[in-house]
Amino acid sequence: MTTDSNATPRPDDAADRAAQIIAQALARGLMEAEVILAADRESRTPAAAPEVLEMLDRFGAVLLRLVDHTETLSERLAALAEAVSSLVEAQARQTPAAPAASAKPQLPEMEPSFAPGGEGIDVVIADVPGFQGLMELQRALVRLPQVQSAAVRRYQDDEAAIQLVLAQPMTAAAIAEGLMAGTGKRLSVDDARPDSLHLRLRFISA
Repeated sequence: MTTDSNATPRPDDAADRAAQIIAQALARGLMEAEVILAADRESRTPAAAPEVLEMLDRFGAVLLRLVDHTETLSERLAALAEAVSSLVEAQARQTPAAPAASAKPQLPEMEPSFAPGGEGIDVVIADVPGFQGLMELQRALVRLPQVQSAAVRRYQDDEAAIQLVLAQPMTAAAIAEGLMAGTGKRLSVDDARPDSLHLRLRFISA
């Protein structure tokens, strides 16, 4: 099994290796110092004063304690590296995965259009401003380039029913905008059902 030399080391791997390197270096240096001192002590034993020998013994004991502390430090660094690894894994589990990007952008839904021809659209317009307003309404519809004909079928209680035959497809919003441009008055779309050829508009009073 091969390893990728260019792979980025994880924090726990790096901490563990650092702990091992520090422990090994300290232990090696201390042991070498102890060997050197022991050899020097043996070479000086016949002529050395008791005070010197006692000092060398104390120094050797200090070196042994340092070796013990070094081993303890190595164990603590290894435990710290394991704790860091556990923390990184816990955070990775808690981080929500990024949502996958959709292959295609969502397009806005298109408003359905009324089909041209046929028997026409049953258009009901409420709150018509009088008979003069009805005439303006009919003329505005007939002048639209997409309209083939507009016949008033009923007008009662300020409500007009018009049979509208289209020459080209139109949406309810387009019909309302055409009427607003032709009459100079505001209208709203109350109900639009192209599948059943029904449209209800309403004049908005100022």
